[in-house]
Amino acid sequence: MPRKLPARAYQTVFSALMALFMSFLMSGAITAINVGIPSGFFGIWMHAWGYAFSIALPVILIVAPIVRRLTGLLAESPLAPVPVTKPQGQPGSLDSTR
Repeated sequence: MPRKLPARAYQTVFSALMALFMSFLMSGAITAINVGIPSGFFGIWMHAWGYAFSIALPVILIVAPIVRRLTGLLAESPLAPVPVTKPQGQPGSLDSTR
């Protein structure tokens, strides 16, 4: 199995891949909306994608911590520890009410 990057690189790699895929798909969609799909569409799209990615990567790196903080205010984290509760009822009983 190939060696992975260290954990400290996780956010940067995630951000780069997110910028890559989102800019690729969005630039293709916006290019098709603006010019249709003429001959030479792929070249026009790749030109737009170059600009889109060069803007998307630094924006994601700057905005991601803000979005993470806002998300934490709006939703519970799936990574938060789950509190351990003791079962109710008789020991070994499936009845959770008394």
